[in-house]
Amino acid sequence: MLKKFIDICLAENIFSVHKIVIAVSGGSDSLALADLLFNVKQRFNLEICIAHYEHGLRGQASLDDAAFVKNFADNLGVKFFCEHGDVKQFAAENKISIETAARQLRYNFLNKVKREMNFDAIALAHHADDQAETILMRLLRGATSAGLGAMKFSVQSEEYGLLLRPLLRFRKSELENYCVTRGLIPRIDATNFEPDATRNKIRLELLPTLESFNPAVVDTLCRFGEVTAAESDFIKLETEKIYPRIAKLNSANTLELLRGEFLKLHTAMQRAVIKKFLAQVSGIKDFGFTNFEAVRKVLVKNLAGVELPHNFRADLKRGKLTIKKNF
Repeated sequence: MLKKFIDICLAENIFSVHKIVIAVSGGSDSLALADLLFNVKQRFNLEICIAHYEHGLRGQASLDDAAFVKNFADNLGVKFFCEHGDVKQFAAENKISIETAARQLRYNFLNKVKREMNFDAIALAHHADDQAETILMRLLRGATSAGLGAMKFSVQSEEYGLLLRPLLRFRKSELENYCVTRGLIPRIDATNFEPDATRNKIRLELLPTLESFNPAVVDTLCRFGEVTAAESDFIKLETEKIYPRIAKLNSANTLELLRGEFLKLHTAMQRAVIKKFLAQVSGIKDFGFTNFEAVRKVLVKNLAGVELPHNFRADLKRGKLTIKKNF
């Protein structure tokens, strides 16, 4: 297990950074991650600390989780940071789901620890089963190929800085077995076994059903996600290259999409250009596939225009497409 971990980290350049905040919930995944990084820290000159966010969702059980992780960190002799929050209140105030609120508050806390410690990155314990669940969840919600790309071993997030995921090629069962061999007794979050949230239903019901058809479905989904992510990255790079000749500022300093140049593109590139154009002009990043296709139809069929969400409209005049806000 340790050799596999080291080999993956070296292959994915994880050890190019040396100061790492480890997010530890108390479950088997994050305990394994923290223990593995602790065991290689001298060899690879790592400085680590452990951070735990207590969401305030499960009463005494949540408080016990925090105390458990603190004791775990103390036993390792590693600096420990903890913050308590009220996820339900934050979710209500911002009109977002509990899951989204928990993630935002947790990542904000981890990033704060990273900044205060002047560390380089945050290590997260996402594994192959998480990867498969995420891809399935996005697929069920109607994501396009760009949205079906796998989580990456390292990614530079605009909001949170460098995020590391060294366990993406490990199955959940491997991490549980590692904890057993290391004498680690993880905390159990009972809410993970309640088939109410979408992710829990996918984990408890859908994935087991799919495994009855293909026992290697998790590996298949992870491989699909990696391939899709690489193809998406390629399309993004190509879009950046061609975009300046297709989207230009006019004399009124308004950005326009030139139909003649646009029609020369492959359909996949047309969609990528429209996605970038809509986000750049509107400042909104949540336009969906149906919106991209509606705008593409205007350009391909030389239509007058189309109404878009958030009170925007696309207009095509004399071979030039503009996006305007309806007031």
